[in-house]
Amino acid sequence: MKNSQSRWIQLVILLLSLSLTSQVFAWSDTDQDGVPDIKDACPNTAPDTQVMANGCVEEVEVEATASADCSTSNPNAEFSADCHNISTAVVYFEFAIAEVDFSQWKTLALVKAYLAANDVALTLVGHTDIVGTPEFNYQLSLQRAQNVKRILVEDYGFNPNRFTVMGKGISEPIADNRSSEGRSLNRRVQFIVNNK
Repeated sequence: MKNSQSRWIQLVILLLSLSLTSQVFAWSDTDQDGVPDIKDACPNTAPDTQVMANGCVEEVEVEATASADCSTSNPNAEFSADCHNISTAVVYFEFAIAEVDFSQWKTLALVKAYLAANDVALTLVGHTDIVGTPEFNYQLSLQRAQNVKRILVEDYGFNPNRFTVMGKGISEPIADNRSSEGRSLNRRVQFIVNNK
């Protein structure tokens, strides 16, 4: 009887330790930057590097070229090739999802650095792939742009008046919607610099 109680206690201790192990590993910080791996948008930063809350280095330099007038008053307007386009800053989304994934926060850090260095306003242009109705995709593209704006305003502290949001739905694909790779590239928010 005493032997069976001892085995039960050992079994309970084993199960308890196994259940706690996954929680401990979930909050590990392998690059030792102070940000848990589960939330680290920039893994493998050098030790003793100061990082933001998302695990990315604060200072990122971005340059923009000169631009012509880029009016955003017409939501159906096409942007001129002469507009500033932070071409490397594109936030991508999962299928039918408007929430910004943690993997995209590195791009948002790039945009933050650009905005901190330049007194400009941005138009956040949301896009979708071709799956679904045009009405649904328009609303989804608008929600994506609004969620990016929310992060820039609430998490990074920028003035909301610096941003205009626009949804383009399925109207401006950059890749072939017949392939899954193309559709994933089309689910995005792009940043257009407005002239003042």
